[in-house]
Amino acid sequence: MAQNHPESKPTAAQVRAQRDRILASKLFALSNRLKAFLAYIINAELEDRADTLKEFTLGIDVFEKDESFDPGIDSIVRVEASRLRSKLREYYDGEGQDDPVRIDIPKGHYVPIFRLVDRDRPAEGLKQEQELGRSKSISRITGHKLGFTAFGFMAVAILYLVVDKFAFEQAPLLPAKESVAVLPFLPLSSGEDDGYFADGLTEEILNSLAQLPELQVTARTSSFFFKGQNLLVPEIALRLGVANVVEGTVRRDGNRLRIAAQLIRASDDVHLWSQTYDRTRDDVFAVQEDIAESIAEVLGVVLDDAARNVMHSVGIHDVEAFIAYQKGQEAYLLAHQGMNMSDALAVANAQFENALEAAPGLTMAHVMKADLRGHIIFETAAGIRNEVYPGELQETLAALREEYRMAVALSPASKQRDFLDLERTLFSDDWTGLSAQIEKAMRPGGCQQMNWTMAFIPYFGWADHLVTKSQEAIACNPMDTSASFHLAWSLIWSGDADAALLAIAEADHKGLSHPFIEDGRYWALLATGRVDDSRARGPGASGSNMPYGRQILREALAGDATVAQQMVSDYWSGPNPDDFSSLVIAAVIGDRARANEAAARIDANPGSVVVLSIAIFTCFCGAPFDLDATPNYKARVDEAGFTWPPPKRIDYPAKTW
Repeated sequence: MAQNHPESKPTAAQVRAQRDRILASKLFALSNRLKAFLAYIINAELEDRADTLKEFTLGIDVFEKDESFDPGIDSIVRVEASRLRSKLREYYDGEGQDDPVRIDIPKGHYVPIFRLVDRDRPAEGLKQEQELGRSKSISRITGHKLGFTAFGFMAVAILYLVVDKFAFEQAPLLPAKESVAVLPFLPLSSGEDDGYFADGLTEEILNSLAQLPELQVTARTSSFFFKGQNLLVPEIALRLGVANVVEGTVRRDGNRLRIAAQLIRASDDVHLWSQTYDRTRDDVFAVQEDIAESIAEVLGVVLDDAARNVMHSVGIHDVEAFIAYQKGQEAYLLAHQGMNMSDALAVANAQFENALEAAPGLTMAHVMKADLRGHIIFETAAGIRNEVYPGELQETLAALREEYRMAVALSPASKQRDFLDLERTLFSDDWTGLSAQIEKAMRPGGCQQMNWTMAFIPYFGWADHLVTKSQEAIACNPMDTSASFHLAWSLIWSGDADAALLAIAEADHKGLSHPFIEDGRYWALLATGRVDDSRARGPGASGSNMPYGRQILREALAGDATVAQQMVSDYWSGPNPDDFSSLVIAAVIGDRARANEAAARIDANPGSVVVLSIAIFTCFCGAPFDLDATPNYKARVDEAGFTWPPPKRIDYPAKTW
């Protein structure tokens, strides 16, 4: 314990007693992962094992990663350390304010500091000393004192990431030799659908390889992130954390195909395998199977009949269907980058329907089709759009539930199926047993995709679990934008907006861009009180989660009630104010009656639960309405046994309830 001052150094017994007090506290009661993390680093320091507290070791010993864990790709240790620091500060501000021993974790380190609390010294003086101690500790490594000024936060955040990643003397980690990414095959012909054909072939190969547990296969989103980018294979492999890369070309001439594929070892650019196939279009699936099997065998996988059958069982096996599926996925992603989602998603759904005619077992096509229904339900129940015909809302809700029912029925038993079943229940009229479903879906492990779950449950005590699931998703799919903004949002709801800003800084560093990432940055800035940061000013990006003027939130938080109220009045007197926006902005300016009126109108609609859930989620202000004003939503909350009201993560001065 060399870092402690001799005059304030507690005994080992005192530290153990303090450790046990913290682990038994109410604040840490539901944070099993943080409890394990804290206990591990305290025990290591007490047992003179502080030199083992490296990011790689912590990832394996605390967070159950395997030997392929790469801290440069997977930020779980850094993010969890930030959350633990925040949680400790919150503990000492509340339950632990009278405790005799203080435990801190300086930024840039994982070795805890222990000190006896001097009761004769004013609390503010002690706090200043601790902050000074942290600055000195980091400045020895970086030559800088980390002061979070509003205008310079991004530079400091990136500096922190560099410090936290490289401050420890450890050898660089090599990716597992069985890891591989399949890059989008390049179309060499210019037919209308040749690009989609090449993408479909790529995804078929990727999905076949992903069935083999011996291989670590990068998910489609991350592999396709580099489509059209002029980057060398070693650089792509480094950013994806893989040892091997598959690339290829496709040329179509009528019904004739020439497909070339090669497996490259990224470390030395050696071609481990290559093959060119001259076939007809009818033979494309035999080619795809041969490519996948050849790659697997070169990477050391022993293929028996069972393994081959599993590899052959996935995929679409219909050329027109997988072309339509690629078009649908492209349109789906574009829809989530801009406004008017329901109109844009209709284009995607037309392609998914074409794909499902030939391949009805495409689970995720059903899920993505359901997304259009979800947005129609949200926009209609929120008052953003009117029903096209009487009964449209109820009919759309029934269609959404049917899409989820089919997706669940088609999905094999897995954690992904658990999430699909959970989202189906979230859109139902009965939340009895929902907590058990959430618990099941949140079990550690896996690479599941989330869609609507994030908007429904973080404020009911599941934020920490969503942080973990988002981190797992990023580890599997490092270039996935949705996992990145899910992580930032859930960190804000877990009470650590500073960690959310760091997660967004990592997304920026990767080159990820999405309007929802910008929303997360805005909410995190407000939650940390950085209302004067330049990025908290001006309108949001097109496609934002905020259909109202987001500067209303900033003005309401800054305490200028007159400006905020005038902006809200202008909105209400303008064209087509909707109930969702009215609910949120009425809450932040403290107009409880008007917020309840908007919530009641929403609650009277079929599917209202999604609108009210998203209102709670995007407000971050606790309860934006009184539960008694929404009897249908209240029934769902009571069935699930959730606690009301949700916690406040952004404390607007005028909102006093």
